[in-house]
Amino acid sequence: MRIRSMLAAAAMACGGMMFVSNVRAADPPVVQPADPTFTRTEVKTTDVKPATAAPDADDIRKAVAAATADSVTKSKFDNLIRCFVDADHDRLKKFKPADNFSTLDGRIDQFQKDWKAKYNQDFGFEKNRGDVYNDGFARITQGEIGEARTASGKVPSAEPNNVKGGTPDDLKKSGVNQPDANSKKTFGGETNREPGRNIATFTITGATSMVNNPPADARQAMDKMHGDLAIPLIHQMPDSWKIDLPDNIDGQKLYDNVLKHLTMVDEDRANWPADVNEAYRVVTRHMMTALMDTGESKM
Repeated sequence: MRIRSMLAAAAMACGGMMFVSNVRAADPPVVQPADPTFTRTEVKTTDVKPATAAPDADDIRKAVAAATADSVTKSKFDNLIRCFVDADHDRLKKFKPADNFSTLDGRIDQFQKDWKAKYNQDFGFEKNRGDVYNDGFARITQGEIGEARTASGKVPSAEPNNVKGGTPDDLKKSGVNQPDANSKKTFGGETNREPGRNIATFTITGATSMVNNPPADARQAMDKMHGDLAIPLIHQMPDSWKIDLPDNIDGQKLYDNVLKHLTMVDEDRANWPADVNEAYRVVTRHMMTALMDTGESKM
């Protein structure tokens, strides 16, 4: 009996193996005929890392917004001067026009009334500066002043280091990285341009129109006319960003430029855009043009 049981079990095992084998043999894998028109292309993937944003972008926006607001606020000319780097502040702080600011304050008063009538709000956008100064309006590039070694020691280099949010050329175009007569002094003198100093450029891209959404050809024409407007900034202790004015700007020139551009803005109030954020951009472009003394006479 034991022998028969063993033989029966062996037979069942063989039968099972044969069953599995038969099933596999009867169901071969399907092979499609080759398509002569098909060409295999090997796709390679690479990691594309987005450009790193400027670490202090919001503080830089805040600095530009503050200078814009002070430019169009009565009795804030001294505050405007405090928005500038030490060398510019020291050069301008004692300025007082012959009219004791009455002409500028009169224009500011009219502008503020017109603004309130149009937008039903006082001029001011510090809290929503990120919406106003969006990526479509301006790009912010940040870096450090480079270092060069000479026989006399370390001096600033024209090549910025650790650039983020743009390219070294963005900083070079604004001139913020350029050494000047005081650069070799301890800590860069009043210009604050020693190696390692944090610098930035706030670049208003193309022209800002007073008209909402101009046609593409009109926008291209404006961009060609005005181009980019680069605002250089330098980081100063304890922790603030300051606008670096052209060295040829004295108190009278600054006063005249601000008055001229504020007059241009207010006299064109019939064309102010419906979008208040766009209007803030228009005013910013005017005021930054005044500070940089670029010579743009029409916006």
